[in-house]
Amino acid sequence: MGIRIPAAEAAALARPRIVAAALVLVAAAVLRYYEIPPVPTWLYVFAWYPTLLILDQLVVLLGGESLLAQPRALIAMLWWSAVIWFLFEAINVRLQDWYYVFLPVNPVERWAGITLSLATVVPAVLLPERVLDCLGVWRQLHWRPIAVGPKELRGASWLGWAALVATLAFPRYLHPFSWGAVWLIAEPVLYRTDPERSLFADIAAGSWGRIARLMAAGLCAGTLWESFNAAARAKWIYTVPFLEHMKIFEMPPIGFLGFTFFALEVWSLYHLLAPRTRPRTVLPSVAVAALVLAGIDHWTVSSVTPRLGDLPGISDEVRGRLQDAGWTDVFRLARTPTAELAYRARITPEAAQVARQAARLSTLRGIGTRHAAALIAGGIATVEALAQADPDSVWRVAHHSARPTPAEVRVWIWAAQRAAGGPVKHTSDPP
Repeated sequence: MGIRIPAAEAAALARPRIVAAALVLVAAAVLRYYEIPPVPTWLYVFAWYPTLLILDQLVVLLGGESLLAQPRALIAMLWWSAVIWFLFEAINVRLQDWYYVFLPVNPVERWAGITLSLATVVPAVLLPERVLDCLGVWRQLHWRPIAVGPKELRGASWLGWAALVATLAFPRYLHPFSWGAVWLIAEPVLYRTDPERSLFADIAAGSWGRIARLMAAGLCAGTLWESFNAAARAKWIYTVPFLEHMKIFEMPPIGFLGFTFFALEVWSLYHLLAPRTRPRTVLPSVAVAALVLAGIDHWTVSSVTPRLGDLPGISDEVRGRLQDAGWTDVFRLARTPTAELAYRARITPEAAQVARQAARLSTLRGIGTRHAAALIAGGIATVEALAQADPDSVWRVAHHSARPTPAEVRVWIWAAQRAAGGPVKHTSDPP
């Protein structure tokens, strides 16, 4: 149980909390700009939690209750939030619509960071909806009710399962169905167990306000997800079939519509899981989370933070001199002029050029040192050489595990073409 704080006192606390959270956001932006660890890697986390606090305290100022007032419920929300997104990560193992780059090398830090990031999903959707509700937005939005009875519930459930199976069977063409199939599976169960929170019950009553607010909240959350992700070093990159060429941040423009339907899934799944927060449900969910995290590591994480010790194509002597001179940050190494690098590290210009080219290749669009080593071994030692390469040839050179995929290789080549200053040649998706 939470501690009830009088409304006036809660409102008085809300303003300084909003100011403090805004200052944390500004500090995170400054530290990211100057690349002060660990902010570049975990900017997403450093940006989202103060944003959630700002939204939560806006709810308080508008007369609502803070999530902080019920700590146990808040912890449960954060956990189920991660579990809900782990479900979509498991689906993505088949869809391969996105992948992760430049995550921490240490698996404990990596898994903890992923879980903390995913814990923001549910509050990121629910809090904007609460703000809109407190403002009275669409409270009187009524329209023709749609009958919801046992027949309709069974039909929705069957349609949801059919859509999910079809998506997994034909992911290249039916991947958008994943942003509605899960809702059609979850919502009939919620309607039977908790009609007050069921969106189907709203539809049956002709009350569309909560659904409209949730869809708007999903679009708001999606925009923040994508903007924070784009500014971070550790991030996801989309390779959605047929939509690889045009993006806002990392997302194809039409993909933002998916966030509106995803918000409905988040609502229904969370309100199904939250009342079941007890050891017999939480413990199995921990096991599922661990399995999915292992799957993410194998199928979805493409690269980890590049380290000087792993930089390919340079000798141990050059590596030691670079380290002694303080050039341990591979991203900084990639930006440094060759002459300065040779002078400060006391290595030959030729060695400095090789080190810089290896660093540029490793830090380009999430390639990482492991893939860079495969490229260099295959005769593609520079960004300029990659820009001129054929995607199929590059994939055959670099493909040595679940990653990279052909779509990921195309991402590399387009980035190399931009970095090399040449025209970007959009190759077609393979048939």
